Amino acid sequence: MQDNVWKLDPEWFRPWFNTEAYHILYGHRSEKEAQQLVNKLCASEWLGKEGKLLDAGCGSGRHSRSFAEQGWDVIGIDLSENSIQAARSLRSNQANDSVQFEVEDLRNIHLRREWQEEFDVVANFFTSVGYFETEEEHQAVFQGFARALRPGGRLFIDFLNAPQVISNLSAHDTIEKEGIAFTIHRRFHNGWIEKSIQFDLDGEHHHHVERVRALTLDDFSAALKDVGLEILTLFGDNNLGSWHETSPRLMILAQKPNLAKP
Repeated sequence: MQDNVWKLDPEWFRPWFNTEAYHILYGHRSEKEAQQLVNKLCASEWLGKEGKLLDAGCGSGRHSRSFAEQGWDVIGIDLSENSIQAARSLRSNQANDSVQFEVEDLRNIHLRREWQEEFDVVANFFTSVGYFETEEEHQAVFQGFARALRPGGRLFIDFLNAPQVISNLSAHDTIEKEGIAFTIHRRFHNGWIEKSIQFDLDGEHHHHVERVRALTLDDFSAALKDVGLEILTLFGDNNLGSWHETSPRLMILAQKPNLAKP
């Protein structure tokens, strides 16, 4: 395959997430699916009673709105201005009308002093970590998650199950959405799961390469331990089934130690 198919930009997510084509390609991500997962999490009481929640990497806010409908006080953040605009426009009832949406980079959460020990839960859905080029950037993300949590607060991360994805990786296909033919190549390369996406729109050819680190449970365990968070349990799918090596997802629930004196 030609090298230009894999022309990489370390900040690939900034331009790509702000395009109309991105939202067309991934527009199948349903509100119902998000609502069902949030409802299961809330019913299970794994996240504790309703409190203040940070939806970190909220996209168009589908999980944020579902949490608000369950009684949570929600702030949703995403680095994509277009996604945040969409999230604000989709607030449709009194419950999720109160959700705050902000443009913010996950790497900067630890710099927000007003968010230090502010949240009962930090949630990160649908493989919204693992994009960044350096270890320092990834450490900053996990430091931000930990600092934002109150003592005893919980972190929920929903990530792809990297070994399972790699073993079932489809090298090439074409997907047509709203009259646009997206030519997609995939590979596992140097520790990254990569997807090359090419398409024509409005008479112009476009090319974007997505890449996410193939983070394993061991990687997450080490990163969480470094910031003082302890893994409580693992789930393997949207039904909160037990995690195993062939699960479609790797969902991690971790907790910040409760340092309050008795």
